[in-house]
Amino acid sequence: MAVLCVFALAFLLRLIYLGHLGELPFFDHPIMDASYHDTWAREIAGGSLMRSEPFFRAPLYSYVLAFIYSVSEGSFLVPRLIQFILGGLTSAAVYLLGKRLMGGTAGIVAGLFAAACPVLIYFDGELLSESLFTFLCMLSLLLLDVAARGRKPGLWLWPGLSLGLALVTRPTVGLFIPLAALGCLWLARRKALAALALLLGLAIPITPVTLHNYAVSGEFIPVVWQGGLNLYLGNNPSANGWSATSPEIRKDWWGGYRDMIAIPRESLGREPGFGEVSAFWQGKAADFVRTEPGAWVRLMLKKVSLFWNAMEFPNNQDYNFMKLHSWVLRNPLVNFRVIAPLCLLGIFVLLPRRRNLYFAYAFLLAYFTGTVLFFVCSRYRAPALPTICLFAGGAVWYLAGLARARRWSPLLLCLAGLASAGLVVNVNLTGETLPDLAQSYTQLGKVYLELDRNEEAAGYFRTAAEVNPEWGEAYEQLGMVSMKQGLKEEAVNYLRKAVELQPEQATAFRALAMLYLSLGNLEEAGNAAAQAIRLAPYLEDSHNILGSVHRERGSPNQAKRLFLEELEIAPGNWRAQANLAGVLRSEGNLKAAAEAYERAVALEPNDQGLLLALSGVYAELGEEDRA
Repeated sequence: MAVLCVFALAFLLRLIYLGHLGELPFFDHPIMDASYHDTWAREIAGGSLMRSEPFFRAPLYSYVLAFIYSVSEGSFLVPRLIQFILGGLTSAAVYLLGKRLMGGTAGIVAGLFAAACPVLIYFDGELLSESLFTFLCMLSLLLLDVAARGRKPGLWLWPGLSLGLALVTRPTVGLFIPLAALGCLWLARRKALAALALLLGLAIPITPVTLHNYAVSGEFIPVVWQGGLNLYLGNNPSANGWSATSPEIRKDWWGGYRDMIAIPRESLGREPGFGEVSAFWQGKAADFVRTEPGAWVRLMLKKVSLFWNAMEFPNNQDYNFMKLHSWVLRNPLVNFRVIAPLCLLGIFVLLPRRRNLYFAYAFLLAYFTGTVLFFVCSRYRAPALPTICLFAGGAVWYLAGLARARRWSPLLLCLAGLASAGLVVNVNLTGETLPDLAQSYTQLGKVYLELDRNEEAAGYFRTAAEVNPEWGEAYEQLGMVSMKQGLKEEAVNYLRKAVELQPEQATAFRALAMLYLSLGNLEEAGNAAAQAIRLAPYLEDSHNILGSVHRERGSPNQAKRLFLEELEIAPGNWRAQANLAGVLRSEGNLKAAAEAYERAVALEPNDQGLLLALSGVYAELGEEDRA
């Protein structure tokens, strides 16, 4: 009965949150990583089961999401309802594991903590892998305990299968797998057969992923090839411990992806393999550790502190922004500030039970280590929360036992330790502060801009500028709104303000260059485009704009070189193809011009100007029928 109550509470709280989430446009207009998963899942649901390259992101979540889309006609509601069920099952698994390991009281408290934990509720509502991954991790711990207490070696197949599924959902669980194998060899009765069953379970989900990666690339990539980049983003001279960014890599999703490949391509002087890209960034992370060991050690200590600090640093989208829109996420009684100090106490007071709790200890240690090695933010800490709730429930059970036994001295000592842990969690020891909400308001405005609700978009961009008057992206987006509305002079003023506030913002310079070009101000357009290229050499369309400036100035050779450079960066840029075709046509190279126009038309088949230009070239070639 208790397990049903824990599940029901978890599901009810998530349903309430669903009502709040549904009021925001993010519900059916996902952004960044959620948009990536949504797009990929819809491609799979549409029949594109295989990718043309190895998996960059672990694939299981997107395939599960694709299945849900296929049976729900692409609904944005149904995946969230299923994830809320997974959240309830995760909470139930915490209860069951706590009951098995420490008794009913510990299980109920731990399960209720997991059911009401606001961060877990929040991520169950996002189209991200956290909900599925967290459930699989807790299921693995429960199945490992069942196998360790059972007599049949075949029982170890099931936690192996669950861990394998978790690995192809997010590979960071990989650090736990050797510890799980050691636990199997320690606790299993028939060790060899049990270990074999565990490995077989792991291999079942991993093998098809590895085979897919080899089939499309010829490279041995067990699951994904993004590990090297993530390691570098978390370990470089500019790393702050929580943000997955670097000055070398653009912050937007596809811009960062392209830079990740373009930079090693430039360094190697050829097209790198997927494994080479990962190794390149891994090497840069190793260079930082080797050349600046003191800075790296300080960074690691900072990340250790951030992991156990109550601040929830954002990634993809800001949990702190969503708290403004839902009282469910503002729960003052169950949150990291309360649960984490209890967990830290539980880790110590439950040490005498470490044999029974081996897998819980091992998972928390492995997941903590993996998070700290990369970067610490709310999203990547979230899968550890159920295990943190487990130890927190154990601490409450232990303290209650001391009180019932009237063992006042150890109780007072534990309460003093709890107070100390509370200080560690709730005092900012790193000096790092949460970012303001300007970016969140900007993201909201961008969604409205995509929906052609320009006035609402502009309102949120202005709110972002009010929250942080130094936030240049708000002015950049206001400039984009003005451009859409045909208010070019107003757009110039906004974009100039943007580059004054954030002179490293390449996209603002690119927009400014495009605007100056449309106004016929070639000098300013050229300067702005050159600055965009200097700041972000692989930023799409910057070379195309600068090439257009040179073409207008009567320098066709420079223009052609820049159009070709643009097409190396972005082969799908139809404007660059059309501009290249125009230069080739002016040179009299009609056959090459026709081919370039054909490529442009293939990319943008409904543009009448392209079709007219292509027909003109065909006419000049004497191909009247094609014209």
